[in-house]
Amino acid sequence: MTDLQTAAAAIEAQLNKSTTLFMGITYTASNGGIAEIGTMDQASIDAAMVDQYNSAIDTVLATSYLNAQEMFLNEHQNAMANLDVAIDNLVSATSVLATVTTVADMAAGADTTQEQLQVQAALATTDMSISQADVDNYNSALTGVETMAQQAGAFLAAANNASMTSAIDSFAATNNFAVGNYTSVSYSVSVDQMVVQWNLDGYGMSFDGALANDFVTGAEVYNAGMIYGGS
Repeated sequence: MTDLQTAAAAIEAQLNKSTTLFMGITYTASNGGIAEIGTMDQASIDAAMVDQYNSAIDTVLATSYLNAQEMFLNEHQNAMANLDVAIDNLVSATSVLATVTTVADMAAGADTTQEQLQVQAALATTDMSISQADVDNYNSALTGVETMAQQAGAFLAAANNASMTSAIDSFAATNNFAVGNYTSVSYSVSVDQMVVQWNLDGYGMSFDGALANDFVTGAEVYNAGMIYGGS
């Protein structure tokens, strides 16, 4: 950013100089004075100035100025977007198996022989079976939701972990590279390991067990669903 300020200021100085010069040369001309050759050249902008300015712009555009917390928040937002897609897949897979609910309702209400015969007749005339492929798709969708939710939760937990974020910011500052120029951030829930890579700079950091206090049990997740899901 300093290079951009310097390059822009150099061209700005020439523009300001041109204003002073055209006012001066106008005054001179109106009084019969003849400006020497090259007078206005004092305000010219040379190729080197242009190159330095455009190069500085390219550098700024190619640089990410995120700190560690913002990096993790960015990854959290991406994971939440992927979670939305995973949830859509689960809803779709669930709808395919909706016939099970119909059968369950019919069976639950079949208390008399006549009602049981009606259920039998309905099953005989309408195919209400489910395929293993549909079940596999449903189970896969469940796993997809869990995986993306774990990633989203881990990135937000990392963003709120001052020890992790300060360690990353300090490491980047010490080695003089931008945190935001990371090439990948990955989290392995099975071993509680967060890995940040800056491949172009040859740097990487790994945090093992740093999010242990942020794990939530399946029972706690279910209870949260009962409370906040309206079921």
